[in-house]
Amino acid sequence: MGTVTAFAADLSPAKWPPDEKALAERLELSAFPPKAAMVEGRSGLVTATLSPIAVRAGIESLKQGGTAADAASTIALTQVITALGSYVSYAGILQLVYYDSQTHKLYSLDAGWNSYLAETAPKTIPASHMLPLGGAQSTAGEEGRKTLVPGFMAGIEAIEKRFGRLPFASLLQPAIWYAENGLAVSPLLGNYFASREKYLSRTPQGRKFLHQAGDHVPKVGDRFIQTDLAQTLRSVAKDGAGYMYTGDWGRQFVDAVRQEGGQATLEDMRRYQPAWDEPRSTEFVGHSVFAPAGSNEGGRQILGALNLIEEMKLDRAEPYFKDWKAFRDLSTLLQFVEYGPDAPPAVAEFQRQHGLHFSQEDRVTKAYARAMAPLLARDAPRHSDAIVVVDRWGNVAALVHSINAVTWGTTGMVVGGIPIGDPAGFQQWRLAAIQPGERVPNDMAPVIVMRGGKPVLAVATVGSSLVAETARILLSTLGNHLGLQAAMEAPPLLYNYLPPKGGGTAILRTQFVPESAYDPDFLRNLEASGVVLERKSRVEVLTIKGTAVVGAGDLETGAWRSVETPSLFGFAGAY
Repeated sequence: MGTVTAFAADLSPAKWPPDEKALAERLELSAFPPKAAMVEGRSGLVTATLSPIAVRAGIESLKQGGTAADAASTIALTQVITALGSYVSYAGILQLVYYDSQTHKLYSLDAGWNSYLAETAPKTIPASHMLPLGGAQSTAGEEGRKTLVPGFMAGIEAIEKRFGRLPFASLLQPAIWYAENGLAVSPLLGNYFASREKYLSRTPQGRKFLHQAGDHVPKVGDRFIQTDLAQTLRSVAKDGAGYMYTGDWGRQFVDAVRQEGGQATLEDMRRYQPAWDEPRSTEFVGHSVFAPAGSNEGGRQILGALNLIEEMKLDRAEPYFKDWKAFRDLSTLLQFVEYGPDAPPAVAEFQRQHGLHFSQEDRVTKAYARAMAPLLARDAPRHSDAIVVVDRWGNVAALVHSINAVTWGTTGMVVGGIPIGDPAGFQQWRLAAIQPGERVPNDMAPVIVMRGGKPVLAVATVGSSLVAETARILLSTLGNHLGLQAAMEAPPLLYNYLPPKGGGTAILRTQFVPESAYDPDFLRNLEASGVVLERKSRVEVLTIKGTAVVGAGDLETGAWRSVETPSLFGFAGAY
C-alpha cells in the first residue's frame, strides 16, 4: 500500500473480548487444534503455526484497520512471546514474500543473518548441537563465536515502513502485555525447559531467564513472566528497531558476544540492513509461483522442484500417497534439489558427460529441469514459525521467522531478556563461502501463487523438511487438484538430513517414511524399485517434518480459506 498515515490502534489483550482471550489462552496450552476445521473469511484471514494467541492478535490488527503487513508483523512479534523465545526470537531472522494490491506487484524481503566483519576463520567456529534433546559439551570462552547479527526486528520495521498502516508501537502491544502479565507454561514448553536446562543455566543471565516462573525449572502450568523482555520491547516501541542495533540493546549484545570470544562490533550492528528485492518465479501448471530472491537458498530449491515435477509429469500422475511411482520420483527429485548449490559427484559427472554448464541462477529455469530430469529417472530398479495473512484490500503476506537453532540455542547468553541462539555453530560452510560481514544465505521460503494476475495461494512452511512440504502442497493443490483439507492431511514427505549410507548417493539416499502412513504393498513396490526406506515413529516425524500454513483464495467469490487439523501445528482465524 506504500507509505500511509498511521491509524490509531489499541491491540492490547486487555481490550480483547474476554471470552475470545480466554479461548486463545486455553488453546495455547496445546500444540494442535482440537478438531479439523475449514476457516473462511471475506474481510480478512490469518493462519500461523503454534500460537492461537498470536492468531487472535493478528485478527485484532486487521479489525482495527491494519494491512496484511501489520497483522503478519503483529503475529510474528507475539509468537516470540508465546514461544518464550525458544524456537523463534527477537534476535532471530525473517523472510517475507508480499503481494501489494495497490501496485499489483510482489516483493521479497530478506532479513537474514549478517556475519561479523572480524570473523575471518569461520571453519573453526565450534559446532552447535542441533538435536532437540541430549547435549553437546559447552565451549566456554567461544560461545560468542556461534552468534550472528540478527535481522528479525529490523525486518519487522522495514515491513511496516513500506506496507504498514498502524503505528509500529501498537504492533508490540500484545507481546508487551503477555511479557508483563505472563503466560502459562504449556506441556511443549515444559519439555523444552527440562531438556535445555543445562544450557540456559550456564550463565547468570541464563539462570535469571530460566527462573522467571520461580526458583525452579519451569513446569507445566507455571506462569512465566518476562519483566526484562517487556522493558526491552517498550524501548523498541519508543525508539524503533534501532534500539536493538545502535541503541542500548545493540551495545549490550556486542559486549556479551565479545565477552564470550565472539567478533561482534558496533559497526556490524550499525551496518545491518534488510534487503528488498523482486521475488524469483517460475510457471507451474498454469500458475506463477513467487519465492524469495537474493541469497535465499530455499526459494531456489522449491522453484527448481516445481520445474522438475512438471518436466517429469508428476502433476499428471495420481497423488504421491496413492501411486508408489509418483512417490519414488517425487522423493528423488526433492533429494536432488535439497542438496543445494554444491553439486554432488554424480551430478557433476552427469553434467560433464553431457557438456552441461549451469550457474546457481540456472537452477530455477525450465532448461535446467529438462537437462537434469534424465539423471533422476528411475524406471528400472536402482525449527521457526510461519504466517499467512490476507487483508480486506487483497494484500497478501507470507512470512517465516526463526531462531535458526534448537530451542534457545546452546550459548546460555541472554541480553535484555532475549536468549541468544547459536546459528553460526552449524553454518560454518556457508560462512566460509561468503565474505566477512555479508548476508548469510537462508532456507526460509514462503511462496505466493498467482493466476491471471491475482493471488490464489500463499504457503509459509517451517521445519527441517520445509522444501519437501511446500513442494508437495503445491503439487497436491495445483497439479493433482486435491482439496485443501486433503492436501494438508496427506502424509508428509520427510527430508533425510543424514549422510548417504549403504551404497546410497547424495540424490539416492535412504527415504524416511512415517510408520503406518502407507500400506505394505505400497512400501514393497517402492523397495522393489530400488528405494531404501526407513520407518520413522510419530515422535521422530514431528522433529523432522515440515509444517505449513496455507491460505487459498477463490477468484470467483473473493473468499480466502485455511485449514486447521489436529495433526498439524497450525491455527487460523478469519472475519
